[in-house]
Amino acid sequence: MIKLDNSKYILHEPAKVDEIERIEAVLGGRLPNVYKNLLMMSNGLSVENGIEIFDTDLLVEMNIEYQVSKYANGYVAIASNGGGKFILMQNDENALKVLQVDSGALNPKYSTLVNESFVEWINGGAENIDWEEEQEEQEELGRLILIESPKNGARDLRIIEETFNITNRAFEILKGYRNVPFLLSENVPLDGVEEKIKSIGELGKLLKVEKQ
Repeated sequence: MIKLDNSKYILHEPAKVDEIERIEAVLGGRLPNVYKNLLMMSNGLSVENGIEIFDTDLLVEMNIEYQVSKYANGYVAIASNGGGKFILMQNDENALKVLQVDSGALNPKYSTLVNESFVEWINGGAENIDWEEEQEEQEELGRLILIESPKNGARDLRIIEETFNITNRAFEILKGYRNVPFLLSENVPLDGVEEKIKSIGELGKLLKVEKQ
């Protein structure tokens, strides 16, 4: 059962049965039942991650303009990812699988599997697989700086190095740590860095993180 209670969704008025039947006639095929069920709950769907589930008008427009039936015979484009790619499903009432393909190369052979189940995909937030990868690539990084020399020298430095996985600067750090502020490491992922600082207690007070 499709659930549209996700706060990331922008919903619309439901489509009518005769409207769906009309576009099936125009496109010359049967739409997946699961997609039709969604249309009868919300005629189109927008997600903050860029996914746009086509409403009935856009469904016809995009499939005709991009000649989907010619280049991806047996499939229908039911959505876009906001980045030049279409979401495809088979032109079959019982179709469930969700695929993604470049709008400039509409061949299912070169598609990427998004989800085995349309319902699972929608209920899980309509993941944009490209957007997720982009977010990972845009991970925020920072510099870890020693602002005060540790009292126990090498022993304390070793704890800091192990906590932040600093593996290739041990000699350099040991040589220069008294000249504070001293750069311990660059490209430190900011996600979770505060927890690491807290985990080493008093030593954490000797550190500062600056965003790169």
